[in-house]
Amino acid sequence: MKRVIPSTAILLLLMGGMGACKCGEPSDLSRAGLREAQVCSTPGEGGALSACPRLCDAVGQLPAPPPREGLTRDLIATALDVKLGAMRGTATLQVGESKEPGLSLMVGTLNITGVRGRCGDLKYTVKDGRLDIGVQEWATTVVVDYTFSSTEKTDGYRRTGTTYTWPAFCGNLFPCHPSPDDGVKFSLRLGDLPEGQVAVYPKQVAGDVPAYMLGWAVGAYTERPLGATRAGTQVSVWYLPGEEEAALAGTRHLRDAMDFFETRYGPYTFGDKVGSVSANWGPNAKGGMEHHPFWHLASESMGDSLVHHHEAAHGWYGNGVRIQCWEDFVLSEGTTDYLTARAVRATEGEEAEAKLWESRRKTLEALVVRRDTVVLPDATCNAIDMSTHPLASGLPYLKGSLFFHELEKQVGTAALDSVLARFYQLHVGKAARMQQLLDFVKSETGHDPGPLAQGWLRGLGVPATSPITSGPKP
Repeated sequence: MKRVIPSTAILLLLMGGMGACKCGEPSDLSRAGLREAQVCSTPGEGGALSACPRLCDAVGQLPAPPPREGLTRDLIATALDVKLGAMRGTATLQVGESKEPGLSLMVGTLNITGVRGRCGDLKYTVKDGRLDIGVQEWATTVVVDYTFSSTEKTDGYRRTGTTYTWPAFCGNLFPCHPSPDDGVKFSLRLGDLPEGQVAVYPKQVAGDVPAYMLGWAVGAYTERPLGATRAGTQVSVWYLPGEEEAALAGTRHLRDAMDFFETRYGPYTFGDKVGSVSANWGPNAKGGMEHHPFWHLASESMGDSLVHHHEAAHGWYGNGVRIQCWEDFVLSEGTTDYLTARAVRATEGEEAEAKLWESRRKTLEALVVRRDTVVLPDATCNAIDMSTHPLASGLPYLKGSLFFHELEKQVGTAALDSVLARFYQLHVGKAARMQQLLDFVKSETGHDPGPLAQGWLRGLGVPATSPITSGPKP
């Protein structure tokens, strides 16, 4: 559809000189300098937009483009302004320019109440949980107003006050791209809190992270500072009434574990204050969720130091280095579970670590009897549904960590630590595949981990382990 600029004078002003008006497709607007990212300021705090007359005076009289699919358009940053009492939010999205108009976002169960760009309302449609918007090629800001609802499941904002959007339920909380390889920056502002409640959440996440990493928790929290690491990272724990004893027992080594991760594998990138937050997920719920820098633990797991260490370690693998495909889940969970064991060795000693490995192997042997699967099915990428696939189990954690434990015996502790540190530093803020790490092991150490990976990651059952007679190699 042709678009004609109504005022030649405006176009000449933008071009900075005299000349004929070449009217036509949106690409002509870009050539005229009408590119939002170049002539308008970026969104401010809370996603606030400043006026941009240089752009809006020229395009304000043009018809808004129709809704159009734009699944590949890059989502760069999301600024959320959420009013909990009213259960409504505004998402200000920074998107990349594109050769084609349109933008698509997953919105799940959200009720979309309005969509606008820098210069006015945008046309949109919602179907099957997907929002398609008519966004011009040169536009880089989209604002979505919406309402959301609470849930008793682990698929959005839980009625007990915490969020849970893994693996792909971010669209029930805010407009998003749920694929793990699509990193995005976040800012968050929570308001209209219930009386007497405390909200624990990051105001900003500056690095590119998977959409499921963003989260918040609201409740009658008490914060207990645990001290600072040598790098200056402040570590705390937030617990609910009646949980103090369990919380302090579970986090007795958390500061030292964070210190170990920072000094051994590289700087933490998600802020200078971190910690564990109790999440009321209901009776019998256990485990945690890596909402860095304030990760969540099920209330019943607050006394379990391994869960605290595991969620902290996701700052390096899973979030620091995010996975490119769900099929690479073991790169997140297996690596992190291995780092958890290394933190046990650093904070409690080799005997405590040895007991942990013995326990893990027994747990794995029992688990594969009930249900086994290949934990690195990487012939495909994002072709599996993690909500139903057997990969969403304890198998990637156990097989992955035991793979690294066996690899450590073969190449030595120092060499494996160096590989994991360098790989993290090369890929932090980016997406990676497990095969990239396996290739990196070979290039850095000269040792081929392929046969070991074939047994532990690409095969079924529990491979035999090699004995350690005098502890891991130096």
